[in-house]
Amino acid sequence: MEAAMNFHPSHPLQAFWNLAAAPIQAMALEQALEHRLFTLLAQPATAASVAQQLGLNAASTAVWLDLLWSMDLLVRHVPAGKAEPGYAASPLAARFFVDASPENCAQSWQYRARSLARFAMQWCTLLREGFEPDGRTKEGAAASTGSWAQAAREQIGQEQRVVTAPAVLHLMDALPPLPRQGRFLDLGGGPGHVAIALARRLPGWRGTVCDQSETAEVAQDNIRAAGLSDSLEAMGRDLSHEAIGGGCDLIWCSSVLHFLHDPQAALSKMFEALKPGGLLLLAHAELADDPVLAARVMPFYAGVMLRGNHLPQPGEVAGMMARAGFAGIHALGRIDFPMAPVWVHMGRRP
Repeated sequence: MEAAMNFHPSHPLQAFWNLAAAPIQAMALEQALEHRLFTLLAQPATAASVAQQLGLNAASTAVWLDLLWSMDLLVRHVPAGKAEPGYAASPLAARFFVDASPENCAQSWQYRARSLARFAMQWCTLLREGFEPDGRTKEGAAASTGSWAQAAREQIGQEQRVVTAPAVLHLMDALPPLPRQGRFLDLGGGPGHVAIALARRLPGWRGTVCDQSETAEVAQDNIRAAGLSDSLEAMGRDLSHEAIGGGCDLIWCSSVLHFLHDPQAALSKMFEALKPGGLLLLAHAELADDPVLAARVMPFYAGVMLRGNHLPQPGEVAGMMARAGFAGIHALGRIDFPMAPVWVHMGRRP
């Protein structure tokens, strides 16, 4: 029996038409989160009912709900006859976009969407004039640091707890077993949820989260709330200018090298912070040679690069590790992180 012919192949421009429509989809989700629609639709309701409860136009609400349904965020129940369809939150929406869910990422998605939209508005200027790092005032730099700390407490904290920490634990499961006791450092650990997950996985270990001072305070609050103050601490440091301690058996460092003026010097600090035989795990996005993989990274890191920061090429991280003195360097592959995948490399201090 011959295979059925496909008379409706996608036009080569379809991906770009989809791109033009993406802001409409983003706004539909933004409004759904603002109205807490997915909580409202824990039980099925018609568009007319939703419009009445939220004070919206009924006809427009029907279009909005169908758009969200097409995005796999709603389930649509079409009854027999001419009755209005009913809508309910999909399993995906109930998992990630409902406040009561332990995996809620609503605020983190809004933070990312708004940040990327602001950057898109700066694209023309950056393309024309480039980025002037010395143009920021001290007050502006301080405000930026404070804003990042606040994001770490709220939006970034959601992503790290729900996405990053489980990914790191899954990675650890694939590595040779660690000793029963030791000391680990989470370098650039943000709100500390990865370190908290590691401390629970490694109960005989002591750990430190290292980040900018304001962000380290957020991590310390989370450590205290987790009841792990006896085995875990936060340390405020500027990695570019300050020491990070020593005596470590394991260092985890993710998405940090991009933002440093001298990543090679930072790797030398990591080398010195490890005991002989100590293990370094580095996880960073890279500009892959494969355009399909690059497409998963570049929309999120173009802004990082245009602001004068660095996205490594394949093999570049391993080369920096070798120059810092690491041995037994291995690429462990790609893991999914918030927004874009990261490539993980490991090495040991001889």
